[in-house]
Amino acid sequence: MSTAFSKKHITIANFLLYGLGFLLIWEWLRPLEELTNTGNIIVFHLFLGLSLLLAFLRVPSLISGTIKTVYIIFILQYLYYEESFLTFQWIQPFVAEFIDNLVVVFDTNWPEMTNMFKSCLCFILLWLMAYLIDYWLIKRRKIFTFFLLTIIYITVLDTFTIYSANDAIIRTVIIGFTAMGMLTYFRLNDNEGLGNNNSSILKWMIPLLLFVIGSVGIGYLSPKANPIWSDPVPFIQTMGNQGGEDEGAGAGNGVHRVGYSVDDSRLGGDFIGDSSLVFVSEVKEPHYWKVETKDTYTGKGWIQSEKSLKLNRDNFEVLDHGGEIPFISFIEGENVKRTESESTVEFTNAFSYFLYPLGVKEVSATNSYMEIESGNERGVFNGYVESYSVKYDIPEYSLDALTTADMEDFVRNNPDVASRYLQLPDSLPQRVKDLAADITKNDENVFAKVRAIETYFSSNGFVYSQSNVAIPADDEDYVDQFLFETKLGYCDNYSTSMVALLRSIGIPSRWVKGFTEGEFVEVDGDIRRYEVTNNNAHSWVEVYFPEVGWVSFEPTQGFSNANTYINDVQNDQNTDNTEAQTPEEQEQQQQETQESKPKEQEQTLEPTSPVTEGWSNYTDSVKGNWQWNVLGLGVIAVLGLAIYKYRYKWLPYYYIWKFKNAAEENNFPKAYIVLLHLLEIAGLQKKEEVTLREYAKQIDHVYSSTEMSLLTAKYEEYLYKGQMQKGTWEDLRELWENLIKKTTA
Repeated sequence: MSTAFSKKHITIANFLLYGLGFLLIWEWLRPLEELTNTGNIIVFHLFLGLSLLLAFLRVPSLISGTIKTVYIIFILQYLYYEESFLTFQWIQPFVAEFIDNLVVVFDTNWPEMTNMFKSCLCFILLWLMAYLIDYWLIKRRKIFTFFLLTIIYITVLDTFTIYSANDAIIRTVIIGFTAMGMLTYFRLNDNEGLGNNNSSILKWMIPLLLFVIGSVGIGYLSPKANPIWSDPVPFIQTMGNQGGEDEGAGAGNGVHRVGYSVDDSRLGGDFIGDSSLVFVSEVKEPHYWKVETKDTYTGKGWIQSEKSLKLNRDNFEVLDHGGEIPFISFIEGENVKRTESESTVEFTNAFSYFLYPLGVKEVSATNSYMEIESGNERGVFNGYVESYSVKYDIPEYSLDALTTADMEDFVRNNPDVASRYLQLPDSLPQRVKDLAADITKNDENVFAKVRAIETYFSSNGFVYSQSNVAIPADDEDYVDQFLFETKLGYCDNYSTSMVALLRSIGIPSRWVKGFTEGEFVEVDGDIRRYEVTNNNAHSWVEVYFPEVGWVSFEPTQGFSNANTYINDVQNDQNTDNTEAQTPEEQEQQQQETQESKPKEQEQTLEPTSPVTEGWSNYTDSVKGNWQWNVLGLGVIAVLGLAIYKYRYKWLPYYYIWKFKNAAEENNFPKAYIVLLHLLEIAGLQKKEEVTLREYAKQIDHVYSSTEMSLLTAKYEEYLYKGQMQKGTWEDLRELWENLIKKTTA
């Protein structure tokens, strides 16, 4: 009775320790939502909980590892591949992408890792942390090291990032000291035998909880003295900048709240997140929302040129209740295939500016009065507008037109465009222009050069951050500082730098500001609903191609604004070759072409997007097909439960296979322990007060045999002598297998 009572208390205590371990690791995951673009952290929480639950239930390593591996593969497939999990069509691209990422890892080109692989690494890290929690809490009965690392992790983030750890530090202290108190009790009990009865446990645990909660409460409620040391962050920033104290002071005063603003003449500095809802959109395909473009870079930020302001005055137009939008996005012709679509905007608060996608044609809004500024392509509402809809063209660009564009001839024949969209300040350092030339030195056409500059920021040491972002001093250039000094910033840094690099090599481009597509809410048929907050304010780049028009590009790490391109380059080459062939050769080539590939291929080229894109796809799928998701998870749960419940049916055959080729004598003790474990699973558990010989007689009585007694006698002989005679295991293997098979009955 006392033994069963003791085991019951130990089991409950272990469960509580696993729960405390889960909460400690959770504190490592909490900052990800605030400091990174990672969304739906719940899939990581579920994996962590699953890992600790399997450890608590002492599920065999093979089964536990299989369950966790299936979970990881299922989630990764759901996030990053469109095919159904059960079709298995995703396996080949999944394996290929995994191998490609391993090559990237060994080449130490880590920024080039795909989002799928990054998510996989995060799962593996959590797997390792769950194992360490199990090792520290249950086996070693110590947790101080991990507790200390958690405290350091939280305090460093609180000091050097925008993450506020005021509540996190309180939670961590309570969790850590409670866990250490419980572990201290168990260590003393193991060493000195304090007993596992209610009285001894309560005498320890109640004062422990009162002490921890009381200490934290007193510390939280007591008055706080001012800090003795000043904040180290400004000092570190100053030491890290060549601009000296003036630059550090500038950066310190440059904190502002994220959102749309009119004045972009002075860029840089930290900003504070703002999740206030700006508008809700209903779209068929997610897209960026433009507000305006700017054409003049000053070295510190963006302003409108005199030509832009003149266009605003000369082409002033007012739209009453909507109408056609005079912004020209694309050139008429076959180089841009257009598909008409429509989106709606519903404001939650007053917003003065017209939001629209690239390719906008028409706006429909009741009770609206909007002034059109053609120079910077901005619409300004006069009064509050509750909602409106826009019609626009979704472009598909001809790769042939983009890759064969004669930019030099276009710039030479269009000086007005060149003066606006190739403008750079005279103070721009020469090394910025040299860098642009170096990045594109191996590219033969304009489109390849643009793509090379766009993807340059995905590696080469650049880091996306909303904090500790420098503001250039009076004698510094904003782009030069980002490219060569800090390499740390947010969308304004990336987009402005890309425009400056493009203009340095004669490619017309402009700076665009507005909002990203926002956060997915729900789907209704083919209409998707998104919520856009101030946190979704963004800036990106548009490049002008002759005979095509404006094409958007996204250089900022963590964002994706994909374009669709028609791969018609190869088709043109085939046409040219056909002219020099005989009719028989032409017919043969046409047949081969029809058999080998379709007449027209379409592909989407997009920047490497982080895990945020995968989470968005995952959210869309889950919320649109939740019934199937619940059913699938239910089936997986039932199968897992059935496999675990009936493990006594298949586990013996696994161990028979495992020991089949194990000929060494030292395998017999391991096999005997396995036999005891399987008998326990079969309901024939050995009680602590029963000796091995008595237990063996009980088993032989149950199975009407003498096999268990023979095996036990040899096992006791091994315990006494410390070794076994050669050939003993071979002689006993058949008895062991026969008895193991009987446990499945």
